[in-house]
Amino acid sequence: MSPFDPFAWLSAYGIAIAHLVARRFEPAIEWADRVLHDQPRSVPAIRAKVVANAHLGRLAEARAELGRMLSLYPGLTVANYRPMTSPYASEVAELFIAGLRLAGLPEGDGA
Repeated sequence: MSPFDPFAWLSAYGIAIAHLVARRFEPAIEWADRVLHDQPRSVPAIRAKVVANAHLGRLAEARAELGRMLSLYPGLTVANYRPMTSPYASEVAELFIAGLRLAGLPEGDGA
């Protein structure tokens, strides 16, 4: 990864997600922070931090990042996020959804 590549953040995001899926939550946060250094409004990177912090039991940090994410993506709920997980294996989708629920993302489907 070249430090001069304007799209290096995409690779960093991929690495963050790989760590998240492997349940290596600390490195996932570190790589998401690299993305956010270059792309501070990256909702996917913020979502990765929400999920990783929630699974680490750092609910205050997860909720703070969730608030940041919702300021950029108002109206996001578990119900309208779930269809976005269709490219993922079901266990990966559930990892994300469980983390978002732990952080307090509203269900949004009347639940």
